[in-house]
Amino acid sequence: MARLDLKPLPALPASAARSPLGTAQRVGAGLLCAYAAVQILVPLRHVLYPGNVSWTEEGHQFAWHQKLRDKASDDRFFAVRPDSGERWELDLSPYLTGWPYSKMSARPDMILQLGNHLARELRAQGEDQVEIRAEVVASLNGRPFQLLIDPDVDLAKERRTIWGADWIEPLRES
Repeated sequence: MARLDLKPLPALPASAARSPLGTAQRVGAGLLCAYAAVQILVPLRHVLYPGNVSWTEEGHQFAWHQKLRDKASDDRFFAVRPDSGERWELDLSPYLTGWPYSKMSARPDMILQLGNHLARELRAQGEDQVEIRAEVVASLNGRPFQLLIDPDVDLAKERRTIWGADWIEPLRES
């Protein structure tokens, strides 16, 4: 049997050790990976929120389960003067009608936006110390109606957060 002669290979030049991709190709590949990660992770963010996201709507936008629920609701908005306790129901017809109204009344984030808007409107009319409260009941997938929003919360003081809202009532599964 013949003996093999093993000789060390010459070292590669430093330029050959680099990635076979050029700088523009590496940047493009990085952007493509970031885009793919966003397209996969954003629709799955609903698992980070407590409770049923079809009820709270948190993490529901841009999710993959958009049309998998039916939600009916009814609402009433009130302005309250905290010093006197005087309370009056607000007419929402100058702000919303028809389809936009029905969408708002089932979505807590839109209810909050409307509450903040109503407070700004009333303050512009001279009602500096006014609270906005909402009595909202909803039914998810044919369940009995139940409170969606805590009626004791001043919506004018609440702000949108990305980590859940404690003013949204939890869904009772019964």
